[in-house]
Formats: sequence, structure tokens, C-alpha cells
Amino acid sequence: MTATAPTAPTTPGVRSWWGIPFATAERYRRPVVAGFDPDRPYDRKGVVSVQPDSGDWLEADSGMGEDCLNLNVWAPEQPAGKALPVAVYVHGGGFEYGANTQITSNAAGLAATGRVVGVSVNYRLGALGAVSLSQYGGRLAEASNLFLQDIIAALTWVKQNIASFGGDPGNVTVYGHSGGAYATLGLLGASSANGLYRRLAGFSGGPARIVPAWWAEELAHRFVTELGVADNPDKLIDLDATSLMAALRKVCPTDLGVRGGVDNQATGVVLDTGQPGAVVHAHPMDVLASGAHRDVDVLLSMASDDMGWWVANDLDRFDPHTLDRVTDEVAGWRIPRSRAKKIVDTYDQDGRTPAEVRAAVMADYLFALPAARGALAHAAAGGNAHLLMIGPAEGAPAVHGTEMYALVGQEQPGRSPEQAERDTRVRDIVLDFVTGEQTRLWPAVTDRPTSESVGTPPFEADAHYQAALDLWEEIDRP
Repeated sequence: MTATAPTAPTTPGVRSWWGIPFATAERYRRPVVAGFDPDRPYDRKGVVSVQPDSGDWLEADSGMGEDCLNLNVWAPEQPAGKALPVAVYVHGGGFEYGANTQITSNAAGLAATGRVVGVSVNYRLGALGAVSLSQYGGRLAEASNLFLQDIIAALTWVKQNIASFGGDPGNVTVYGHSGGAYATLGLLGASSANGLYRRLAGFSGGPARIVPAWWAEELAHRFVTELGVADNPDKLIDLDATSLMAALRKVCPTDLGVRGGVDNQATGVVLDTGQPGAVVHAHPMDVLASGAHRDVDVLLSMASDDMGWWVANDLDRFDPHTLDRVTDEVAGWRIPRSRAKKIVDTYDQDGRTPAEVRAAVMADYLFALPAARGALAHAAAGGNAHLLMIGPAEGAPAVHGTEMYALVGQEQPGRSPEQAERDTRVRDIVLDFVTGEQTRLWPAVTDRPTSESVGTPPFEADAHYQAALDLWEEIDRP
């Protein structure tokens, strides 16, 4: 933390603690949970993880660096007279970007309701946290799923210390958006996280997109080769962090169809069973189906036009230009071409452009399918699962990230009355789920994908989830 960092923002009716160290970690080593010093002021934001973009959106007043394992806590100013449920937010950003300093990680808006204690965590990103290097042994033997190990260390710290802030260590909900959602559901497969949470919620991310060990090793090989240290990967310990990030950007695929396709050729939760330093013992979807965590409540959600963000903001790279190229992509997911064409034809409706068809295909394959399958698997195993669909509101399309302000109870600047109504509903759903007030939610999933809708989706949510299940039946979504 820099000496010139300004005092962190405060919120009326809320006590806040910023930048609390929850663990220490040497480069490419597992985190060691830190103790808590209650006498420090914790009134300035902590350092954020090293990442390619240091833009203003991170609101990183204390800069970025490798000493980034800190968390923020928000609690109601007036003591509740009882221990409150705890909401731990894991930010998204594709495992390469994001921080607990940005407004969309500021859970003061939840604490202000008096119903919960909010927590937001940092974790190591990109080349320092999401590249698996344990196969090289030596000084890198612990470098597998480091970012997930960081999150587990934060949850361990919460269990040990959150009572000091008025929180109930036995009533912890972990929830996240996008990459944070994949990490959240990835906890199911990590036995070292057992007992650290009561509920899990994933928004635009769920029990899927698990990176296979073969790709994790291939990416690592490309990474060390790009840096010229393939003959001695231990040299990574001494290289400049900026050069590490730049190298990963060169060798990691950027196309979303590759990153989120059948092989998940990206960074993320690695199914590293059998690898040195393994953290994840099972695919989270298999864990849900097994009933091993039937006592954990689960909420899975998507936006009705999740992939529309890339159509609106990254069209040059996202646009396939022709429907044939969309079919080629789906067939490349090891789906018979005739079946791939049938799938694409189903989404070719309402005058959609090829880019919009691709977005609709990917929204269901990446988000709807794992959400519905995960909820049904958990329900069949005796667990409690809820499905949600977030639709647009006036001035707010239902694209990836549309609910990020609402998830932590913040107000998006310039929002319309309709968006305010939608976002308040999303916030209240989070609060009802975290507090375990199931009677305030809609019916849980049983043997069909019963879903709630927020905003105005262009389709009926239950029917859409069911249609996705039918269309993609027996097609794997790893």
C-alpha cells in the first residue's frame, strides 16, 4: 500500500474496513493465512493484483502489486444483536482483470440494509495466479489453481475472524460474477474448501468451463517458451511481473469460441486431479450430481442476452460474418455437422445477424446449459437449487455484466426508474438467498428448470432453459 493512498470511501449507516491482509504468498507459492490485527485502522484500499489494465475503472488508489491478498469488510453501523449472515463476493474479469476496490465489488450496499455482513476479496490473476506450473516441480510445485487457493485462504480467514465484525462464520455465502462465478462453483470440487461456505451463487458462470489438465500444461509450455525459460522454468520467479502478463496475453487464445468451447482453452479452474499440488479433486457438475454437497444451497443465473456485450463492444473480433462459420465453430466442438447445423438454424430467427446468432448460440452453451443442468443435478441429488434469468430494463440491455452493480447493492449512475426497480429486485434476491429466507424466493428446481425472471426477458425463462436442455441434449458442456 502506498503512503499517499487516499482514505477509502465510506457509506452512511455502514462500518467499513478496507485492505485487510488475509494471507501472504511468495510468487507461485500457496497462500499462508494471515492473522488479524484489530488495532489497525483499515481505512485505505489495499493493493490490487497485477493485471494488464491499470485503468481508472479499477479504482485502485493503492496501486497494483504482488502483495495483493487483501479483503474488504462492510457491516451495519448499528449492531444487529445477533451474528449476521456473511456474503463473500468474488469479482469477475476472466481470471485476468478485476479487483475488490472497484465500485462493482463494494458490498456496502448490502450491509446498508442491516441484513448481512459483506466481504469482497482480491486474488492473484493471470500469469501470477491462473497459469498452472506445478508440473515443473521445484520452486513451482505449488503453482496449481493459485487463484482458487487464494479464495480458499480468504474463506478460511473469514471463518476465523468474521465474528469480530458481527458476522456468523457458520453462515457464509460465496457468490460471484463471470470468472468469479466459475471460481465460486469451482469450490465444490476443492475438498480444502469444505466447511467454509453454506451457499454458492453464480451469475453468468456456473459449474462449467473447467480447464482440462492437458490444456493447462500446454498453455504453461507456450508461456515459458514465449519467455525463453522453457529449459529452466524456475527462472519465472525472478522475471518482471509485467513481462509475465505480456507473455500470457501473447500465448493464450482470445477468441471466445475457443476459450469457452468444448476444450475450454483459457485460464480458469483447472481439473488438476493427479497433478502435483492438486487442488480440484472433481468436476463441480459431478459433485452436484453426487449429492456430496446436497446441504449447500445453490443459485445459478444468466442474462437473457449474455453474449450481446461482445456484439455491442467487440464486433470486429466477434463477428463470424456468415452462418456457415457459426456452424463450423459448433461442429468444431466435436458435434456432428448435421447436428451443428440444426442447432445454428434454431437460433437463426427474428432477423438476427450472424454475430447475433453466434451470440445466442454461445449464451446458451456457455451459460444456460450449465445453469439448468447444474440446478437439476443438484435437485435430483436432494439439494436446494434456484434458477434465475435477468432480462433488460429501460436503458439497460441484459448483456454480460448488466447486474454487477446490483449484486453488491450499488446504484449504477444514470439508471432509469425501470433499471432501478430491476436492480433493487436483484439486490433483494441476493439478500434473501444469503440470509436463507427461502420463502421469499420463487419455488426451487425439482425435475424441471423452474426459473424466476427479473426485468423483461424476451422469452419465458422456464421455457428457455428447457428449450436449451432439449436442443443440446447429450452434448457435453465441460
